[in-house]
Amino acid sequence: MSEPHRPPDDEYWVEPWARVLFSGDVFEAIPFGDQPTSVLTDEDAEPAKHYLGEVAFGYGLLISPTCDMYNQLAREPRPAHPYRVLVPILPLEEVAARTDAVDRNIGLLRSRDSLATYMYLPPLEGAFEESVACLFRPSLVADDFLAGPPRRIAQMHAEARRQLKIKLARYWARVDVAREKFPLGERDEAKVRSDESPPSPYDVR
Repeated sequence: MSEPHRPPDDEYWVEPWARVLFSGDVFEAIPFGDQPTSVLTDEDAEPAKHYLGEVAFGYGLLISPTCDMYNQLAREPRPAHPYRVLVPILPLEEVAARTDAVDRNIGLLRSRDSLATYMYLPPLEGAFEESVACLFRPSLVADDFLAGPPRRIAQMHAEARRQLKIKLARYWARVDVAREKFPLGERDEAKVRSDESPPSPYDVR
């Protein structure tokens, strides 16, 4: 059975709308500078599939599970812990130029998002061009850091959030989960929709 196509480009990004954070939110000016950028290999090693270039500060994709970030029993959303995990968002052209596996499979990445270590991301207007999220390079930041100053610039469309769950299950658990097994929305999602502008302390004004 062939792998299903990823969501269309127009089902990835939406303007921030929630009072809380969701997995798949995009932030600017996230620090990734403490990550190692070299690996020892022998001459017979397989072609590189992991991007090892330096990333100081850049765009980050939140991958913490939405349901784990907040106290599910509280009447109002309240953080359950202060830890937020993000992965860097890097230009596809740059990653392909320095990573053999991406360069060889760039067509499959664009059409089916089929490389386990990356998630394909279409352009986000005003922020970045065609990119990938490097799922193997997570960094930990504090919840307060994301709001001081505000750093969230976009949220994911529900279909793209479901794609992110598929990608995380495939990378971290090495399991393939059918798309329809994941709900399209989060539990009580409508309750955290904001009518304010900006909708939350995390959002860039």
